[in-house]
Amino acid sequence: MNLTDPQTIQYIFGLGPEELVFTIGIGKDSSKTRPPIPIRQPYPEWTKLESSQCPNCPLSTESCIHCPAAVRVHEVLENFKNASSFEKIDLSVITQRRIFKQQCDLQSALNSMLGLQLATSGCPILEKLRIMANFHMPFCSFAETLHRTVSAYLTQQYFIYKEGGEADWDLNGLKAYYQDLEILNRAFSQRIQVIEENDAASNAIVMFFAASIIVADAIDDDLAEYKDYFTGKTAQAPTDC
Repeated sequence: MNLTDPQTIQYIFGLGPEELVFTIGIGKDSSKTRPPIPIRQPYPEWTKLESSQCPNCPLSTESCIHCPAAVRVHEVLENFKNASSFEKIDLSVITQRRIFKQQCDLQSALNSMLGLQLATSGCPILEKLRIMANFHMPFCSFAETLHRTVSAYLTQQYFIYKEGGEADWDLNGLKAYYQDLEILNRAFSQRIQVIEENDAASNAIVMFFAASIIVADAIDDDLAEYKDYFTGKTAQAPTDC
């Protein structure tokens, strides 16, 4: 059954006879995000904002005790203790309009969900990815992710142009944003080094940030490798997609 609330997406992990249901709010109301097992405070030290805080983070430790993105990751870790990265699961992703079903390994499923959770976590830097949550598609190939990223950015620029602003058709702002993401990537990688619970969620985080690096490289290269594919001159995606 599809969800009736357009502001939420459900990830249902089928692990044998057990199901874990994550309800993720994609609007501004983060209270709609609920892990299967409620996480009790106090959160571990590594989730505190001051622990490996990103150099470009605008949040203050005086007003924000915990890193919003780290809290989301901790919720996932707590729900998948002792799980193996390559454990086969049945995943269902339910939105208001669609139901996606896939049999896959756990780390791939977590990678898909974590991308959505981090974008909607309340992190001011990752917040810019929230627009893509409205059009969330699990298990995107790299080419699909790149196309969605650039399309979303150019759509925003179109509306800036229509309202009399100066549009950034050269993607300079997008390139700058992915430089910010690279800084966040390095700091967050240091933050999660202390995690010892399991490898599934940790590997999923690494996969998420690795994808952002590849997207940044493609944008810096002005999408040259993808020109024919994105303009319909060929139906063959580049080999790394």
